[in-house]
Amino acid sequence: MIDQILNTTSHPLLIAVLIVVATWVLEDAAIISAALLSIDGFIGPLLAFLALFIGIFSGDLGLYGLGRMLAKWPLLSRQLNRWFSEEKISNANEWLRQRMVYTVLTVRVIPGLRLPSYLACGYFNYSFQLFAGLVLMASLVWTGILFFALYWFGSMFWSELSAYKWFLLPLFVLGIVFLHKRIQVSR
Repeated sequence: MIDQILNTTSHPLLIAVLIVVATWVLEDAAIISAALLSIDGFIGPLLAFLALFIGIFSGDLGLYGLGRMLAKWPLLSRQLNRWFSEEKISNANEWLRQRMVYTVLTVRVIPGLRLPSYLACGYFNYSFQLFAGLVLMASLVWTGILFFALYWFGSMFWSELSAYKWFLLPLFVLGIVFLHKRIQVSR
């Protein structure tokens, strides 16, 4: 049924736009879905990868921008000073500043750390050019590895699953969400 809907109503550019938006909601599921849609021929692999990259890169820049906006919000600053001493905030700023390159590149592959880390980079007003360059590199490499590995491995068996394949996708996405929650709880 999903095959029929996609065949009759979707254009590859519309699918690409949906992939971009999906990365802002749940990045891993968007990567998996893009690879599977590409395997089934609904979107070319290069267009799917480009949509993933644009969505992931723009989402990361958006987190930095949100951090910058939050830094200019006096209510947040007062609340942070209630929760943490000025010294702790200053120490966190210095710690992250000294490890910015390593942190920005590392949190790309560790679930749950990207949001606070990228918000903090914006909040502490780190160099946008450096941040954008690091995120560009990390997004390009990480997304490329994941997408093309899934595309390559998936193309070996995805077509063989016939009608059951689109039923399995939501189960797989739920599994990813569950694993993300388990990883975050165990930290």
